[in-house]
Amino acid sequence: MEAVNFAHSSLGDIHLAWSLAHTLSLNDDRLWASLAKSYEKIDPLAVLPVLSRLVEHDLNETGARHYIVAARRLKKMRRLAAGSSEASHVDDYIKDLRETHRRRPRVQREFDRAAPPLVATQHPRHSG
Repeated sequence: MEAVNFAHSSLGDIHLAWSLAHTLSLNDDRLWASLAKSYEKIDPLAVLPVLSRLVEHDLNETGARHYIVAARRLKKMRRLAAGSSEASHVDDYIKDLRETHRRRPRVQREFDRAAPPLVATQHPRHSG
């Protein structure tokens, strides 16, 4: 962890910090979040798996604060993936999370605020 933090914060070498974090199997969520924020400017799609893990860690906790953070990360994932081949995967991931956590109304509310469902999936049109 110290090597990753040093490379990121002291040296400002985002590539090195990113590589070290993966090589050393970094398990510090705060440092991963900071790295992802920096690395998204270099390779937005590369941070999607990291953000996904952070979302799942947030949702393993209870309390509105964790749900709000998870929902904001989902919104960021959507923004980063927009227009790419990963956009539909992110939307599918969000749908899966909504289904998994369907009995957690506060989680659903935070998801609605930050990463609303696609209109087509929320209100299917029926031809009459």
